[in-house]
Amino acid sequence: MYRLMLLVMVTLLAGCATNRLHFAPYTTEQELAALEKQRLDVDVIEVAGIETCTSCTENSKIVWHAANYDGSLYEGFTALPINWEQLVKASLNSDPAARSKVKVVIERIFLKTWDDPAYFACLSDITVYMGTFKYAGKAVIKIQAPGQRLLTPNLALLDPAVLRAVRMSLKSAYLNAISTH
Repeated sequence: MYRLMLLVMVTLLAGCATNRLHFAPYTTEQELAALEKQRLDVDVIEVAGIETCTSCTENSKIVWHAANYDGSLYEGFTALPINWEQLVKASLNSDPAARSKVKVVIERIFLKTWDDPAYFACLSDITVYMGTFKYAGKAVIKIQAPGQRLLTPNLALLDPAVLRAVRMSLKSAYLNAISTH
């Protein structure tokens, strides 16, 4: 019975975004540089699916999970105060003169920061509508560096450099989506 309960717990924990990001491999600087250099011929005409949370949880649509161990355990979920339309367009280098006109729907953005080991990671799950076609894309970017500062045992401050991981995750998810057609 104990083994069955353990197996159920491991299965449940493996499915949560927190653990998927914690155990994901790190993205190398070479991979990030190649992703940044990738040029896209796209005009993002609409960004949808932007939902902010007030009482954020693991299952919130767009959320930052600050977690660390610095004398005391702190785990919290909070909304990301970002202009998502602007960030998506900047991430994809949206150009009104581009041939491809797309609508991007944010299905999930899960940003995680951790102190020991120091890393930050972003999971992006989007849907891209190109004309009458619909493409789903997912990506994870994980960078080994501090992504937060602990102001008090129960309050973390997000490092602005983390937005690079969010942008690269969105771009990678877009490339994942369009590679299916």
